Amino acid sequence: MANPRLPALKAEVSGAAMKNPQRHRDRKAPRVRALGEPYARMTAGQQEAWREFAEDLPWLNSAHRALLQVACVLRDRMNTDPDIGITALSAYSAILSKLAATPVDDSKVNYGDEEDEDPADAFFTRSH
Repeated sequence: MANPRLPALKAEVSGAAMKNPQRHRDRKAPRVRALGEPYARMTAGQQEAWREFAEDLPWLNSAHRALLQVACVLRDRMNTDPDIGITALSAYSAILSKLAATPVDDSKVNYGDEEDEDPADAFFTRSH
């Protein structure tokens, strides 16, 4: 069974499009709307969490709104209830992962061409 196709934006961000440009050349990203403002019915603490997420995770868009709302509810609850419980914290962790907001996900993001030179590269480069 073949691997599922990477969405165009994910291929670009992860570097897969640079690795195999011919494979990703004709892929089009779906048209999505911006994330937008938090829902009016959210509390002030939840809306503050929304704005923090929007600033910290610029790849979020309108398709993430429902999941982001749950993350905001849990973040606000975490900030106000010291006895939140392990179930809620596990749900929060799972949602962060789905939003690509964990350190593991961060390693998959391509931040550009400027890379720091690693001194160890001199030992692993083959010279003739």
